[in-house]
Amino acid sequence: MEESKTFDSNTIWAQQGSYQPRKGNELQILIDGQAAYQEIADAFKKAKKFIYMTISFGDKDFLLVPESEEIFFNILRFRSIEGVDVRMVIWQPADLNTEDTIPDPAPGNIPGINNGPGSIQARWDKAPGINGRNTSPNSIYQDVDLTPKMGCHHQKTYIMDDGDGGYVAFVGGINPVQSYWDTPAHDSLDSRRVEWKADPIKGEKGLEKNPPLHDIFYRIKGPAVADVLSNFVERYNGANIPYTGLTSDAEELVTWNQILEVADGIEVQVLRTIAPNTYPALPRGDQGIREFYLKALKNAGAGSLVYIENQYFFDHGIISEIHEAAERGARIIALLTWRPDEGLLTGKVEKVLENIAHYKEMFPLVAGHLNVVLLTLGNCRPDPRSQREFILSETYIHSKTMAVITPDWAVITGGSANIAFTSMWFHSEMNIAFVDTNLIKNWVAQLWSEHLEISVVDAMWYLERPDDAFTFFRLQAENNLKALNNKQVPEGRVYDWKNTTFPPRDLTSINLGEVKVGEGCRQG
Repeated sequence: MEESKTFDSNTIWAQQGSYQPRKGNELQILIDGQAAYQEIADAFKKAKKFIYMTISFGDKDFLLVPESEEIFFNILRFRSIEGVDVRMVIWQPADLNTEDTIPDPAPGNIPGINNGPGSIQARWDKAPGINGRNTSPNSIYQDVDLTPKMGCHHQKTYIMDDGDGGYVAFVGGINPVQSYWDTPAHDSLDSRRVEWKADPIKGEKGLEKNPPLHDIFYRIKGPAVADVLSNFVERYNGANIPYTGLTSDAEELVTWNQILEVADGIEVQVLRTIAPNTYPALPRGDQGIREFYLKALKNAGAGSLVYIENQYFFDHGIISEIHEAAERGARIIALLTWRPDEGLLTGKVEKVLENIAHYKEMFPLVAGHLNVVLLTLGNCRPDPRSQREFILSETYIHSKTMAVITPDWAVITGGSANIAFTSMWFHSEMNIAFVDTNLIKNWVAQLWSEHLEISVVDAMWYLERPDDAFTFFRLQAENNLKALNNKQVPEGRVYDWKNTTFPPRDLTSINLGEVKVGEGCRQG
């Protein structure tokens, strides 16, 4: 694709990151868990040599494709028995009661892991904290001591051979946890989102407690796969619970210059966050994701559209750059999680971190700006208990995506990193970034079609007209808030982030066996 001659992509790439941009890659966006984990399950089954994974949160009984009833670890155990080298590095939280994690078991507590030849090799990795770090140009949290309890190895990656002499990697944000699995319909009554053997309605794992969830994975083929592999090898070999004697170090099986470029492929940069002094080769760590965010935003001005999906919103430097882009005339459309991790320990910790980041002081920089609209997502479906009623719910935004689209060029980044100083400075994260206007517009149009409930053709029309897009999002959010308050059917799924209050999901007496999954209010 030919970009504008006035645009130099070198002004965008992270120069201080671990990996340089790689040419000749094929990318596919996998929107929501159904598409992502179907592809990953297929890749597991095609691999002949190796499958390597980085895991933060996870369920041992996760169903990648719920209809097949094939459990995550069962597929991996079977492939390992067949001779595929299956390895994983898993985050070991400082608080072993952290929700939805797989803490280090004694060998044998998870059958087929670290049980000798033919078994899965797993290592657990504790995340460090960070202290005495000035993480802002304005020194607003200088000399803050963040203990290892606030650290997290948050990456989610899968790398394997493709069974045909090539290699494939998946980089994204969807955890192998059943409540993270979802479809683009985001149906509040889709029981496939409920953990195996759990009560589908009630309890901590049931549909009442777990709203639908939106997220993304990226599938990569080409030289950039080697950088995802290199990250795994560094983290696996540097893990601080290595089970020496039961596992062996991983080898860097292929380097970027040994992987053939894909014909008509695009340039991709693999970006990371790694805390200082986590691994021997990175005494200063890696803040490539943050560098890319700041550079991309510095290039946004009048006529530009900045589109964001993120769970959190409290990195001072990035929000300052969003404000500056808005001041230069860029239109900012941000979809943020309604109430991140509400009721969980994670949510309580994030509230503490927001205070450290002076969130309340910096948030007004963008919240009231004429060029910024802050939104969230909801969903609507007919209530099977009454022909005249419907169920309204939030859709949890777990996607971490930012696109900057101008009349002449476009860039995007996505993966595991939140817009939070934790993700940008000391949580282990992985994003990808690339420059390709047509591909980026096509992908963003798919996202807008899902969220606004309009056609992809109409979404593309708005992408060419940032002012009209901005107005359309804002007006739909206002109208949907009125519909929510008046118990009427909304126009789409976009709501005002600050002023919306979604009702509790009371699903008492619903027979899920009689529910038509994916039925929306506007179609019902």
